[in-house]
Amino acid sequence: MIGLTTDSPMIVITSLISFLVHVYSIGYMADDKLQKKYFGILGLFTFSMLGLVMSTNLLVTFCFWELIGFSSYLLIGHSSKRIEAGAAATKASLMNKVGDISFIIFLMIIWANLGSMESLSLQYLSADSKLSASIFLFIAVMAKSAQFPLFTWLPDAMEGPTPVSALLHSATMVAAGVFLLIRFSAVFYSPDFILLISIIGALTAIMGAFGALFQYDIKKILAYSTISQLGLMVMSSSDYLTSAHLMNHAFFKAGLFLGAGAVIHALHRAHEIKDVNDIRHMGNLRKQMPYTFICFGICAASLSGLPFTSGFSSKEMILSHSANWITMGSAWLITFLTPLYTFRLVWYVFFGKPKATETQTHGLTLVEFEVVHVQEVPWIMRIPMLVLALASLSILVSRNSFSFISVSNLLLRFHEAPTLFISLLSLLIIFSAVVLGYILYRDRPSYSYPIFLTNNFFLDKLYQLGIIKPTLALAQASLTIDKNWIDRALHRIVYAQIAFSHLIGWGDRVVIDGLVNRIAKISRGIGSLTRSFSNGKIQSYITWAMLAVIIFIIYMIFYLPS
Repeated sequence: MIGLTTDSPMIVITSLISFLVHVYSIGYMADDKLQKKYFGILGLFTFSMLGLVMSTNLLVTFCFWELIGFSSYLLIGHSSKRIEAGAAATKASLMNKVGDISFIIFLMIIWANLGSMESLSLQYLSADSKLSASIFLFIAVMAKSAQFPLFTWLPDAMEGPTPVSALLHSATMVAAGVFLLIRFSAVFYSPDFILLISIIGALTAIMGAFGALFQYDIKKILAYSTISQLGLMVMSSSDYLTSAHLMNHAFFKAGLFLGAGAVIHALHRAHEIKDVNDIRHMGNLRKQMPYTFICFGICAASLSGLPFTSGFSSKEMILSHSANWITMGSAWLITFLTPLYTFRLVWYVFFGKPKATETQTHGLTLVEFEVVHVQEVPWIMRIPMLVLALASLSILVSRNSFSFISVSNLLLRFHEAPTLFISLLSLLIIFSAVVLGYILYRDRPSYSYPIFLTNNFFLDKLYQLGIIKPTLALAQASLTIDKNWIDRALHRIVYAQIAFSHLIGWGDRVVIDGLVNRIAKISRGIGSLTRSFSNGKIQSYITWAMLAVIIFIIYMIFYLPS
């Protein structure tokens, strides 16, 4: 990977998108009772991301890294009354702790080998140290940027407010891992390890694309799309290309989430459907929400990589600079799948008819479509969407209509153009995907795919069976051993000590103290007796003399021989 400093562009993009999300949230969270708490945590989240981008010390970077995780936990679980939100926040926090622990080990390796925490000193690491450091750093990146197999927390994080999702999925939390991958690229020197990174990124990109293709929750479709795009960034072999796509992705993905939030907000205010996130309940909204439709459509075109959009420039460059057949094949597959699931999303939401309901009347089946009447969102929510839609275009900042320079190209001063063959082939594949999407989804089918809809490719079940259940079983066994064996043994030892103490106390009180007291009494009696021999009274002397004579006479009579 080629070293690159991306601090200044990331500061600009993070600040801009965060500002737009704050403005958008004024309208979106207008009726929220916890509005003050929400904006406070949102500000902390922005501060944490800017601190991560600007810090050059690894320890300070880790502190902001942790702050990002903490504030995202609070934002995802903002709806404290909803059990799903709390569970999603906990899941995101726990899975990110894997990356936090790996980051700490990475810091320990750096300090043990260099005695310094400055990021510029990473180039002086030895080869062996670089390998071990790169392994733990990439595990941290995998957890934060939702790479396989640590990506299952990201779709569940959609339980948070939609503006939060826009910020998390664009230029902040999930981008933090990719940003560190770029900033600390000096650590990754081994071609074999870089190949492994590319394979993991390719696998993540493909799984994310298939996940987006079969979801019906509008926010989860965009979440899996984020996973796919993050995988595309990670598998890129160049920091320039990764940085360009990271920044382009920040604009169009934030715009898509804000557009989705506008749709959800409008449907929620209409009070006509229960599940406002299900795209099967939407349809034909382009006529009622034309402004949102245009902004969402531009961002969707950029996600699909259509010409004259920012996504076209970075995607084409990734296709042109594939380092091996794995990344090349995966990139072309993503080029086909991305416009396919994007067309499906746009078609379900803004075209066609909503979900049909069947009723039986006099033996006849009547099919009725849900008619939803909504109004366009207020201007405080439209302006951020417009800014992000304009930033998702490339023609507006280009001197030449065919150079496709995007905002990120200007910020990175990177103007290399893709080859004509790559561009034409990409357009052909995109066109084929759109045509196939129209054939497949023009009647808005509602198929059920449990593997894609609820189980995160069964990875959650795998974690449940392989990690969570054994951990809980071990904890239960430890609790049982502690209660039935250790606590019982300790109790018996304590009771034995108490019984022995009582026995010692009884022996001391009855035997030892009793013997001492009796000896004292005997001694006192003998002393009293002997004192009576010389008490100065003539009567006592005569009495003892007579007693002595009597004893002598008895002795003479009974013991002396006759």
